[in-house]
Amino acid sequence: MKTDSLKFFPASLIAGLILSFSAIVQAEPVSGTVTVSVGDVQIVPADGGAQKAVKAGEKITVGTTVKTGAASRAVIVITPRSAIRVSENSEVLIAQVDEAATPQKILIDVKDGSLGALLKPNAAGEMDFRIKTPSGVAAARGTFYAVVVEDGKGYAQVKEGRVEIIPDKP
Repeated sequence: MKTDSLKFFPASLIAGLILSFSAIVQAEPVSGTVTVSVGDVQIVPADGGAQKAVKAGEKITVGTTVKTGAASRAVIVITPRSAIRVSENSEVLIAQVDEAATPQKILIDVKDGSLGALLKPNAAGEMDFRIKTPSGVAAARGTFYAVVVEDGKGYAQVKEGRVEIIPDKP
């Protein structure tokens, strides 16, 4: 997986995620909660129900797919110590959220587009936060990082902290 730079992941997007996260990390959702929904943000429920628009305040359950259109974005608090920002033209599956496990296990599957993840500092020992791409898995260790899937390949950019890249086996 390529880990150098993401030329299309602007600093303003990263700053927006940090500001959104710092304001919402106080909430303690039972499941993921949409805290920001701008533009065309749709979900496909885990039970396979019809795709529908989603607004801030709605819960996101494990197995839900989040899709964003052009000039759209969503911020979702996954656990009290983690949040993701789904960028425009993206498709992301909330694959696993197990807050009862030690450490907590979170797996987000980026099917297409880009996603920023922010983990509260010092969460490394409490959380196994992974983002899956077609190229492999980016496993965070208490950090802020972004993952992009483009043309079936995954790219990661670490802004702060450490991310372990686990290549997908052929």
